[in-house]
Amino acid sequence: MGIYRFGRNFLRAHFIKPLLDFCAVNNPKLYEYIFYNISHKFRREDCGDAFFLQAEGFNDFVQLKREKDFALKVPLNFSAPPGNFKIAAVVHIFYPELADEMKNLLRNIPCAVDVYISTNSSEKKIAIEKVFDDFDKGSVTVKIFPNRGRDVAPAFIGFREIFGGYDVCVHLHTKKSLHAEKILSGWRDYIYENLLGSPEIVGGILQILSNEKIGAVFPQHFAPIRVYINWGTNYLNTKNFLRRLNISVDERNLIEFPAGSMFWFKPKALAPLFDSGLTFDDFPEECGQLDGTLAHAIERAFLFIVEATGFCWVKIDGGGKNFDMTPTLQSNSQAELDANISAAHHSVLKSR
Repeated sequence: MGIYRFGRNFLRAHFIKPLLDFCAVNNPKLYEYIFYNISHKFRREDCGDAFFLQAEGFNDFVQLKREKDFALKVPLNFSAPPGNFKIAAVVHIFYPELADEMKNLLRNIPCAVDVYISTNSSEKKIAIEKVFDDFDKGSVTVKIFPNRGRDVAPAFIGFREIFGGYDVCVHLHTKKSLHAEKILSGWRDYIYENLLGSPEIVGGILQILSNEKIGAVFPQHFAPIRVYINWGTNYLNTKNFLRRLNISVDERNLIEFPAGSMFWFKPKALAPLFDSGLTFDDFPEECGQLDGTLAHAIERAFLFIVEATGFCWVKIDGGGKNFDMTPTLQSNSQAELDANISAAHHSVLKSR
C-alpha cells in the first residue's frame, strides 16, 4: 500500500497536475471536459452541478453553463449619458503595494466617486493614505478592521452604514491567488480590466445599471476558473446563511456568483445582507482558508440576495482571454442593449 500511495502521489504531482495546469491556462475547454467527466462526477457536495450532471448529462450541462452563458460587451457601441448616480468604491487593500494600481483604476470612473478603503493594520493604513493623498475624484476614507472575513466582512459589515447614501457601488480588493499562482496569475488583472479598464468600459457598465431592473454587474468568468463556479464545500453554509435572510435554496439550484467577489451593484439589491445583523465575530480568524468559510458562503449568496430583492444581474465582457467559450452580445443602441439584457438574464433562484 505504501508503494501504491507513493506512486499515485508521484504521478499526481509530476504528471497529472502539470497537465491539468497547462490545460487550464491554454485549453480551458479540454480542462472543463476532464473536470466534469472525471473528477466532478464524484463530488456530491457540489449539489446543483452534480445533480444536473447526473440528471441531464454532460452535453446539456455544458450547453447551459457555456452556450447559454451570455455576457454583454463593454464598452457599448453607442454613446448615451449614464444615470446621474452617486457612486462609492468600497475597496479592501490587504496588499498596500497594489494601492497605486487601485487608485489609477478608480480614476477611470468618469464621474465623482467616494472611496472607502479597509485594511488590517495601522502601518498599511498610513501607506495607503499616502498613495491616495492626491486622489481628486471624491473623498477617501481608510479604516482598520479585524483580519476576518477576507474582503467580504470589511466591505459589507465594516462599511455597511455608508451604503444608504449611494445609488451604485463597486466592490474591489487587492486579490492575490497565492495558492494557485500558475493557473490564476492573470485573474486579478482580468477582473480589474473588465470592471474598471477604461472610462468607456465603466461608462457602459453605468449605462447597464441605468436599467432599473439591474442590481448587479460582474465580469464573465476568467476561463481557467470556470469549472470552480460551483457550490464546492459551501452548499450548507450558503443555504443556512440564506435561510437567515428568508431566502430558500436547495440542491437543484445551479450556482452562479461573481467569482473573486468584485462587482458593481446597487445597495438596494443587497439590503438584506446589510440588515442581517452579522458582526466580525461571525467570521473565523484568518488562517489561509481556501474554501468553506462564511465569506465564501456570502460570495455565493450575492446573486440570490439580488434576485430576492426584485432585481436581476448580468455579466459583462470588457475583452481579455476568454477563448471564445461563451457568447458575447454587442449593443449598438439603447433598444438593443435592453433586448440583450433580457436575453442575458438567468435566475439562480429558479430550481432546475
